[in-house]
Amino acid sequence: MDVYAPSATAASDFFYAPDELEVLLRHELVGRRDLAGLAVKTRAVVAKRLVCTALGYDAPMSFKRVNPRLPHPAVDVYAQQSNNLQIWNEEVDAQRRYVVLILDESEILDVRVIAGADLAQFDRTGKLTSKFQASRVGGSTGSKLVSAFDTSHFIERLAPSTQAWPGSPVAQPEPGQVLTVEEVYRRLVPMVGNVYVDPGIVQERNRGTVIHREACERLGTDGFADNGQFPDILSQLVEVKLQLARTVDLGLELPSSDIPLASANGVLDVRDVRYAIFYAARDGAKFTLESLVVVTGADFFEEYRQFGGLTSNSKLQLRLPSSWFEC
Repeated sequence: MDVYAPSATAASDFFYAPDELEVLLRHELVGRRDLAGLAVKTRAVVAKRLVCTALGYDAPMSFKRVNPRLPHPAVDVYAQQSNNLQIWNEEVDAQRRYVVLILDESEILDVRVIAGADLAQFDRTGKLTSKFQASRVGGSTGSKLVSAFDTSHFIERLAPSTQAWPGSPVAQPEPGQVLTVEEVYRRLVPMVGNVYVDPGIVQERNRGTVIHREACERLGTDGFADNGQFPDILSQLVEVKLQLARTVDLGLELPSSDIPLASANGVLDVRDVRYAIFYAARDGAKFTLESLVVVTGADFFEEYRQFGGLTSNSKLQLRLPSSWFEC
């Protein structure tokens, strides 16, 4: 059966109601270990293949960019280890069925199937959160200090030097107590080549915290703190990113934007932020830092190319019931 055939109707022998899909997929998929140890994007593709096969379709090696991804059963597939479900670049579709494979590190623990009309109740905001993305130009590799100097706006207000004063990493930046962009690079680039214990292939946030913590130490802050703000190390106006892939997620604002930086009480602009972007490679239960790029927001697009011209990708974030994950 072709998964790209027109959607089956309720009168068709090939139509499954959400509860019927759930029973069938639980029987076929619970306990499977096909998704263990896979990177997030690879896991998403394999999850769709598993669902296709379980429903009797010929599973393609790659999936067309159509909505829903599996048109004939009117199904989208998500593999989740947490209840934070992210739907990219579209609203919840009331006519679609959403298949959620619930995982731990090693196997599929459960399968939930919910109609879009019912899933919509978990959308508390009704808002798509937009973010910009970019990658290094021309296949550039290796460590690099892109910005020789901070922005004139940054220098005028903060008078950076090579000596940082201890303070909380989430405190406001103070004049004379911040490092120059060159000094930020000098202190962080020795981390390249370091090997770290990997908390798990799908543990992006925890992996990033390992690097964020050490960056705080090397930049002279008083301990480690993270309140989820932008930039990560506010006292030094440094945003720390750890990359296992080329695509860099930039958040809600373009780095080169001259709009006031809310976390700095509007005294500085987004373009004044310094980005410390570490590139790493995984090897089993470890990952190694391979290179570092340090660049101001103002100079960001000298080294990086923005995806999609002036557009951004958007995601809808929903909180699924916690009880689904109490397997």
